[in-house]
Amino acid sequence: MKILPKFQIIIILIIFFQVTEQSAALTINFAVPASGEGLKKLLIWTPIIKQLEVSIGQEVNLIIARDHEIIKKELEQKNYDFAVLDPFWYENWKNNKICSLFLKSTLLESTEIRSILIVNKNSIFRSLNDLKDSNIALTVPNDSANGFYIPLALMYESGIDPFSLFNSIVFPETFESILKGVAYGKLDSGFITSDILNNPKNNPYRNNIRIIIESEPLPPPLIVIRNDFNKELSIAIKKALILISNKKEDSINQIKSDISPFEEPISDRFTILGNYLLILEKNNASPE
Repeated sequence: MKILPKFQIIIILIIFFQVTEQSAALTINFAVPASGEGLKKLLIWTPIIKQLEVSIGQEVNLIIARDHEIIKKELEQKNYDFAVLDPFWYENWKNNKICSLFLKSTLLESTEIRSILIVNKNSIFRSLNDLKDSNIALTVPNDSANGFYIPLALMYESGIDPFSLFNSIVFPETFESILKGVAYGKLDSGFITSDILNNPKNNPYRNNIRIIIESEPLPPPLIVIRNDFNKELSIAIKKALILISNKKEDSINQIKSDISPFEEPISDRFTILGNYLLILEKNNASPE
């Protein structure tokens, strides 16, 4: 058995680690917040990411992150290259300059998303004040700003302290859970988004609820990019995602029902998010 000289072994090891590092560097990390629906997000985004890999010829690692706080941390540490964000979080983080707008997801079912407070249509509740000492359902703070921070801002804007008005605040896992809970009378009230209410699959529940208050139109979901990501590669990824989302195959149409086509971002409707953030800051309720 021939034994290699020591210097040759060292050279081989150096080459091995260089190749390993280069392979790792070629992996693009794309994060999506679970928002209480990790499996659903995995099923939706996996075919998109697979097609993206084919289009750009590089490995893309799909990461279902626990929440937006994890995404912020990993973007800061340069462990994530791209991430899907609730526009509220982008507006809240933009001064930190950890990421930039990359693409937005347009809406198919409606032209806008609003945060809405719903009650059962047969309830006695007609206004926010009527809800005193009742229970209300919100989403977990870091899951969806449209189900927590925007509702807080709306209530503070109406002159109501939500932490004093309600007897209890509960945190169901999803907007659908809140919608069903209110429709069945198990919850007094809850905040969901208008796209959830307008989804045809929720028609049976929509007929049993009434809207008390609603926000201004909010920006659609965003894809952001780490600021120091390779510019040439980012252009290729953007073109690929736009092309993928505009294909007409059945699998893509199925994806569109949840994701919608990707388009170049425009900073429209961000002013209202800034206003809501100012309301939250004034009432010492803004996110960290």
